[in-house]
Amino acid sequence: MAESMQGDGQEREWRRQIEELQEESRRALIAGDLARLSEIFADDLLVHSPIHRIHDKKTVLDLLGRGVIRHTSAVEHVEAMERRGDLVVVMGWDTVTGPPSGDTVHRRFTNVWRAHGSSWRLAVRQATPFEPTAS
Repeated sequence: MAESMQGDGQEREWRRQIEELQEESRRALIAGDLARLSEIFADDLLVHSPIHRIHDKKTVLDLLGRGVIRHTSAVEHVEAMERRGDLVVVMGWDTVTGPPSGDTVHRRFTNVWRAHGSSWRLAVRQATPFEPTAS
C-alpha cells in the first residue's frame, strides 16, 4: 500500500511541475520574457512551428526577441499528459492572438518535456494551425 501511495504522490508531483511550467511558459511568451523562456527551454530544443519550419532554441529566442513571434493572448487546453520515463508528453490545443494582424489562430500542439535535475525542460514542441469545427 505504501508503494502505491508513494507512486501516486510522485505522479502528482511531476504533473504539478509540468502544469506549472506549461503555464509559466505561456505567461513568459506573452510577456516576451526571453530570460525565463531560455531557462524553460532545453539547450537542444526543437520546434516544428505553425509556419512549417523547424527551429532550434537560439532561433526561437531570436524570433521572439525581434518580435517576429509575438502573442498578446494565449489560452491553452491540455487534452492528454503522460509520463514516459524521463519524458512527459503534453497534447492539446491553444488559441493565440498576435500582431501584426491581431488575428486569432487555433493550433494543435504537442510539447515534450525532459527531466532536468529536479525539474523539467521543454525539449520538443510542435504546433499546427487548424480551423475549429462548429459545435
